[in-house]
Amino acid sequence: MSGRNGLDRLFYLLFAVAAVIWLVNCFVRSIILQLIIDAILIYAFFRVLSKNVYARRKEETAVFSLVDKFMSKINTKKQQMADKTHIYKKCPYCKATLRLPRRKGKHKTVCPKCNKEFTVRVFKEYKY
Repeated sequence: MSGRNGLDRLFYLLFAVAAVIWLVNCFVRSIILQLIIDAILIYAFFRVLSKNVYARRKEETAVFSLVDKFMSKINTKKQQMADKTHIYKKCPYCKATLRLPRRKGKHKTVCPKCNKEFTVRVFKEYKY
């Protein structure tokens, strides 16, 4: 294996995706899903045996930058849902996310980014 890419994070990700699709295919029994599984596994093992380490690292970096963006959006939404004392609204003009106190009713607010005023409706107030 000298000079080869070897097992990396993208290999494990591809293998996990193939395993999940295989589990689905156990119930569906589709030849198309089986071909997809085979293609994923062939590509994963091609990456392991490849001597072009630079290209494989570049692929891994590109894939995991997308995964990291996706996970950061999920974590942000989790934090927003856990915050019981504030609500998060988007400015209708500049699309900036604003953190506003949770008070029931209609409120006028000004976006700090674009300085435009708009109305926000809050349906539920947090009770301590």
